[in-house]
Amino acid sequence: MQKRTAMLYLPALMASLFSASAFAEEDKKWDFNFNGYINAHAVYANCDESGNVVAGNALLCTGDNASSVSNGYSPASFQFSAATQREGFDIKAVFAYEPGTTDNTAFNGGGDNRAYRAFFTIGNADFGTLKVGRDYGVFGIDVVLEDMALGGVGATASVRSPLNTTLGAAGYGYIFADRLSQITYSRQLTENLQADIGIFQPLDSVSFGGNGYVGDSGSERPGVHGRIRYNFEKGYISSTFFNQRVDTQIGAYNATGVDMTAALQLDNTRLAFSAFNTEGLGYYGLLIDAADVNGTPRDSSGWFTQITHKIGNTKLGFNYGVSEVDLAGVDTLAQVEQQTKASLGVYHTLWNMFTVSTEFSNMEAESHQGDTIKNNAISVGLALSF
Repeated sequence: MQKRTAMLYLPALMASLFSASAFAEEDKKWDFNFNGYINAHAVYANCDESGNVVAGNALLCTGDNASSVSNGYSPASFQFSAATQREGFDIKAVFAYEPGTTDNTAFNGGGDNRAYRAFFTIGNADFGTLKVGRDYGVFGIDVVLEDMALGGVGATASVRSPLNTTLGAAGYGYIFADRLSQITYSRQLTENLQADIGIFQPLDSVSFGGNGYVGDSGSERPGVHGRIRYNFEKGYISSTFFNQRVDTQIGAYNATGVDMTAALQLDNTRLAFSAFNTEGLGYYGLLIDAADVNGTPRDSSGWFTQITHKIGNTKLGFNYGVSEVDLAGVDTLAQVEQQTKASLGVYHTLWNMFTVSTEFSNMEAESHQGDTIKNNAISVGLALSF
């Protein structure tokens, strides 16, 4: 039966391949590209055994110690792209499948089958560039790209049942950018100054900590995000914002956030700093545990700093971050007030494509009544990029 089914599909497959080949022969102006990234990390976590409760913490472990062999902060991914030029405009289409290497729910709450990006860009130096489709959002993107944990793990998350990725420093100094369905316009204003502005499909509120509001955003109007960035010879300074309406059972509110990120390259040493302030936006992921169970928004803020240094093909790094969360509505004093993380990392690259990494991270969450839970984690990982 399986052979018969395969034979039925074989003519269609051959026709598809022939069509693709014919298209490539007919139009030589398209440039096709394929690249990918695969990683896995052996993680051991020393879980908290104090018996303290810090509600809404960023998925720290309690009880017996735990381990995993799982994806790091960057998802395993395969990316396809096609690029061309038409009448002075650069056109590019991208599809990136980002399932990670762990068979579990993705960080964005939609499951591994929704961990993807699909978008196109069109533009030139005079017009600017329009991005249409699903890609990483603008808010907080610069600090995410600075995090050295992109080559490792950073903060663990639900280590006994790992997510699509770990957290890096999301929840410990910044909020993860996430993947958004968007229409975003970018333009180089001057030689050093660039700007981005766009609309996106509003996100629904979800809860990973178990004490946050869950509901449909209502989608009464699109969300808006934007960035202004000044680039100079040795680094940049940028600021991003996020705004969307959130419908709740007690009425609607605007989820807002603003951040500032700066980076400075001094020979082989790189310094980075970022800070954020939000209302009803969350503290480790967009619209995740952003309000109490009734929908009263929580304010949050935080900062993140990092130093890395390269010696040949080896990168050494240290970062530290803090996120703070205010009480809202019916929150009790057991609600998380502050989360901190410190990480040390070593990343060695061979042949410009194979990386061996090791990291040590200390994570702590403290409640409004002063109780704390602590995790220590060590990881050793292997990654291949191509």
